[in-house]
Amino acid sequence: MQSKKLKLALFLVFYLFAATTTYGKVLLDTDGAGFKATYFASENSNRYGVIVLGGSSGGKPNKEAIQIRKMGYSVLSLSYFDRSGENEFPETLELIPVEYFDKAKNWLLSREETKDSGVILIGLSKGAELSLLLGSLDDTYKAIVAIAPSHVVWQGIPKNFSNLTSAPSSWSQSGEGVPFLPYVSNEEKKRLGFENRHKASLTNEAAVTRAKIDVHAIEADVLLISGDKDKVWPASEMAQKVCSEINSFESSGCAHIRYKDGDHLLSGHQKEVFSEINRFLKKQENGSHPSP
Repeated sequence: MQSKKLKLALFLVFYLFAATTTYGKVLLDTDGAGFKATYFASENSNRYGVIVLGGSSGGKPNKEAIQIRKMGYSVLSLSYFDRSGENEFPETLELIPVEYFDKAKNWLLSREETKDSGVILIGLSKGAELSLLLGSLDDTYKAIVAIAPSHVVWQGIPKNFSNLTSAPSSWSQSGEGVPFLPYVSNEEKKRLGFENRHKASLTNEAAVTRAKIDVHAIEADVLLISGDKDKVWPASEMAQKVCSEINSFESSGCAHIRYKDGDHLLSGHQKEVFSEINRFLKKQENGSHPSP
């Protein structure tokens, strides 16, 4: 009996060691590293490290990060707020400092298995909005993949959804809220004749102008992926605006892939989406620009 227990114990030790070394899973807490993430290290070296940013559900996008890790990249699955409120971490998507992401970026740049010359960003939904914002502020980001993106910064999302229209910006810089597009009230949404709050809010042209992400400042190549059946926000229309502006300059390139029957996060096209991402990442390693 003791022999069986010993074998089981040895198996568990070996399994945990193998899982850690093969998949490179390293847990980082806010206190120790200044950010909250799961790290999946690749055996490949001399490739850009990748940061994956999830959406408004919060937490770490490990599912997507593992898919990118399978492509041979070292990936940081980064959380920037967590609705559970654990470890004194932000519970709401309000005034998240853009400086927070510098800590994760610099940590990834310092790893032996990644290039120290740049980082790749992959964002989904609010994480896509964030990826484009970060890319406009920092040329260390060498490529950006934005799934269901936005061309503007949106109002934050409070814990109590009934306080939505009084929330501050989603993001902050140097302690100040980044200019944002406010949400219309339900009453105003109905008055304007919309069912979708985001579409209704986008009719505020003056606020849209103030909240636009300065994509002209993005030096990275950009891949945008969207679904025309997106019921959360009009990602395809917003992606078109982003690519049109970026492609008016020669310093970087933007490609937009849209699925006519795709929903917000393209649940019916996951295989194709990750194939497109893999193709885009390989082009970055080869120094090629994406095709519009």
